[in-house]
Amino acid sequence: MDSILLLHPKCSAALSVSLVALTGCCIETFKKYLMSWVDKQPWKSRMIPLQRNMMHNFGYGKATTTDERVVVDFYCFMIALCSHHLVMTLALTPAALLGWESLGCVGQVLFYAGALGDLACTAYDTLQTTLRTIFPLSFTCLGVQLPMKYFIVVVGLHHTLSMMLTVPMILYYPSMRALHILMWSLLFAGGTCNLLGCYKFTLDTQGSRRDSFRYKAIVLIQFATILFTRVYIWVYYAAAAIANFYERGDTPFIFLGLAGCLLMTFFNMLVVIDASKALVKWIPKQMPKPAHDAKLACHERELKAVRTEGLRRLEGLKLA
Repeated sequence: MDSILLLHPKCSAALSVSLVALTGCCIETFKKYLMSWVDKQPWKSRMIPLQRNMMHNFGYGKATTTDERVVVDFYCFMIALCSHHLVMTLALTPAALLGWESLGCVGQVLFYAGALGDLACTAYDTLQTTLRTIFPLSFTCLGVQLPMKYFIVVVGLHHTLSMMLTVPMILYYPSMRALHILMWSLLFAGGTCNLLGCYKFTLDTQGSRRDSFRYKAIVLIQFATILFTRVYIWVYYAAAAIANFYERGDTPFIFLGLAGCLLMTFFNMLVVIDASKALVKWIPKQMPKPAHDAKLACHERELKAVRTEGLRRLEGLKLA
């Protein structure tokens, strides 16, 4: 497949554009379906404030997030995007587990499909994010204006590695072990942690001990997954890839690899910091009282209110 791409660049370009358009249509269609579904869910009112706070961290203004449709749109887009990540992860799994030589023709085609599918998704998100950030008035059909902070983090730090290196790597280094592991681990971490985060926002941590326990468990799983994939695997295999380029004297790939890895390292640091803050905040947090205790507390408050009202009336009678 890599030789076909090299021999027919025009066909490759047409295929890439078509794949980006198809991926964008699928994501937007799925997002609209999700928005209709979310509007009917009883947990929507719990999700909105948490998702709104997350958007504020990305630079969204409070005036923008007062519109619940904007918040739901962001929430559902994340679900659609991360679901795509997990589908591509499945395609990349044989390469990550078996290695290139043991894959056979079918496994190698699956790897190419997963790599190009992820690139198409990244290219679509880069395009729509750029248009909504720089030309918001001309592309209101795509959504509200995106803040520059969001653009820098998502496009500048996260997407650049994939946009710069996916095609060159599958053309010239398709059998590199570091490529298989890094692509699989980053997609798995992004898809799993973000989807768990979306589910986490639906939980009732104030009134349900079970939901509070689930929330804590998700925070712990997210932290462990991020630490393993975005720190241990990332540092080890990114360094191995750069060392491979250096040994071969491949100067263009050395510079491209260093630039892309540096940007992704900054992004990984932000993700680790965010996961650490969530861990420190939620793990020590007290669980809500059981329903029986909560009822007793409610009765105690009612009795106290009745007692206070009775004393006030008695004082009034004495004064009279």
